[in-house]
Amino acid sequence: MTTEPFKFIADAMLGKLARWLRIIGYDVVYESSISDDDLIARAIREHRVILTMDRKLTERESAKNSLLIKSPYYTEQLRQVINHYNIDYKSGIFTRCLLCNRPLDVVEKEKIRDRVPPYIYSTQNEFDVCRQCCRVYWSGTHRVKMLEILNKILK
Repeated sequence: MTTEPFKFIADAMLGKLARWLRIIGYDVVYESSISDDDLIARAIREHRVILTMDRKLTERESAKNSLLIKSPYYTEQLRQVINHYNIDYKSGIFTRCLLCNRPLDVVEKEKIRDRVPPYIYSTQNEFDVCRQCCRVYWSGTHRVKMLEILNKILK
């Protein structure tokens, strides 16, 4: 029996947490200006867990599927979510667009020749693309740095 991965919706105070959850491959909706009522309605409609720092929001009956985030620091927030939901943070890493939250697709190198810098094209062989916003991703030093940060946060 396979369980569906968690899907989240983060309130306006948790933009950096939303980005880091996307880095590790989780579907996280984030809008910087959304009312509590709209946030709850979307969470219910899309079967999402609400991540919030607003205690009063978590106390609402309609927001029972929520997690109160306790720290103002994204590193602690990420640790809290990963530990609370027992998330394997390495299995889906770098599989989701950081901007628009869509899953990435592998793309043939030749198809993105004109969309990446020449040096990147000549030194990288594997590329992913977001079909929604058309952003191209590759395995560069930024990924190594992100892994180092994750390992440091979660050690």
